[in-house]
Formats: sequence, C-alpha cells, structure tokens
Amino acid sequence: MAVQLSKPQIDVGMIATDIEHALRFYRDLLGFVEVGEVDLPGICHIRRLQCGETIFRIVVPAAVPDQRAHTGAYDAETGLRYLTLTVTNLAEIVASAQAAGYPVPFPPKELRPGVMSAQIADGQGVTVELMQIEPQP
Repeated sequence: MAVQLSKPQIDVGMIATDIEHALRFYRDLLGFVEVGEVDLPGICHIRRLQCGETIFRIVVPAAVPDQRAHTGAYDAETGLRYLTLTVTNLAEIVASAQAAGYPVPFPPKELRPGVMSAQIADGQGVTVELMQIEPQP
C-alpha cells in the first residue's frame, strides 16, 4: 500500500554539528527562511527552515555523531547526497557561494538548450544542485 500524503511535499532533515555554519549556508546564502526551532533535551536541537513549501530541518544531536558525512563529490558514496533547487538566479547564487568560500564542484553549465545546472557544496556533506530552466516560447 502506498503512503497517503497529508501534504504534497517531502520535508528534509540534515544532521549537523556546527549550527552556525549550516545557517550561514542555508539561511544566509540560499535564503531559506527560519520558521521555528525545537529543543528535545538530551536528544537534539532542531532548527526549521522553509524553502518554498518544503521544511528543511537542521538537527544538532546532543551527542557528537560517531561519523561524519563524506564531503567530496555528491556521487562519492551512496545515500541521500544532494538537494535540487530550481531557481531563476543560478549565476548570482554560484558567485555568492564562491565569494563566501563554499566549494563549487560543478560550475554553471548548459545541460541542454535552456537548462543550466551548477552544484555548490555546504561543506558538511550535502551538495545543492541549482537548476535554471528558461521558459519555453
């Protein structure tokens, strides 16, 4: 039996050990909007950010995780490794990421006519793919 969604989008959670680094990338660089936080004493602290209709949770566990995510290329290991944002200002975001010192493993490139793509890395193991799709006449 398939899930019966009560809302049409998937929320995403990310484990982080440096909340300020994560907020600088997702809130300050990408413009995700902070919409709340939850403290679960002895378990974790969660900062909730919104991107469109999606909630992006940055979870800081009470205990430091035993392992860290691989911070190399998005395809360097299996698992959930990247997010895709469809934007109208790809070049501007990439330039801002570069100026702030974030890695740009895949600079802007036209994948097919009218479709640009780039990848920026948050430095904590997540790659953000930026897609810009020009309207078709």
